[in-house]
Amino acid sequence: MLTMLFLGTGAADWSRTYEATAATAAAGAVRGMSSVLVNGQILVDCGGTVPEALELFGADAEAITDLLVTHTHGDHFDPAALERLLAARGQAPPLRLWVEVGALERLPHASGVDMRLVRAGQTVQVADLTVTALAANHVVQPPEQPLHYLLEAGGRQVLYATDGAWLLKETWLRLRGLTLDGIVWDATNGDGRGDWRIFEHNSVDMIRVMLQTLRAEAIVSADTRLLLTHMARTLCAPHDEMERSLAPEGLAPAHDGLVATWRAAAQGELP
Repeated sequence: MLTMLFLGTGAADWSRTYEATAATAAAGAVRGMSSVLVNGQILVDCGGTVPEALELFGADAEAITDLLVTHTHGDHFDPAALERLLAARGQAPPLRLWVEVGALERLPHASGVDMRLVRAGQTVQVADLTVTALAANHVVQPPEQPLHYLLEAGGRQVLYATDGAWLLKETWLRLRGLTLDGIVWDATNGDGRGDWRIFEHNSVDMIRVMLQTLRAEAIVSADTRLLLTHMARTLCAPHDEMERSLAPEGLAPAHDGLVATWRAAAQGELP
């Protein structure tokens, strides 16, 4: 089984101070920095609101064994938030921190961390997940290459794709031949048009175009769950409006506190 708790679904223009309640989070009225907790132990990104979100949604910080970093922009990797997370883990063994090799020089030294390096195209075992790092169409100070992550467990495959715009050719080639059970899409620009951020973040129109090809190639099926995250406060419509308008297309905006579950494939069932 693959379970994903959304700890934050916002882009960098949301507040770095997390003042959500369960109700305002569920309504999409407050969004933290984009992050998910997979199977209760693998954290993807650690922006400034993550420690508070872990507490709000009842996640056990001591159970977290690994942190996958997509890239080191401040809304995805905050050294102060990492220190708070490490403190909340108490006497747990060192946190395995997976980071793209070019980002190493941008990371502060922290005790209680077991640094693991990964490159785009590499597949590694992270606790109970098989994780493939894929190059993302996003820019950080060179030589860092931002990453998407293909997460696999129980015969299920979910692509976590934020931050990033159009899928890069090398990433597209790695996805061909797969049938994904879920995609978590960067949707920074919402349904807006004409914003310069399309060159490293998606609009919903861009997702629609990519989905045409992914469906034609059977990478996405009628059963693939399509969730949107990294939504900008100043560019996206209110959550309820997005839900209503996108539901007919099989797209759904995630909200902080959402739990998405993909149950293990039955024996003999195609993933």
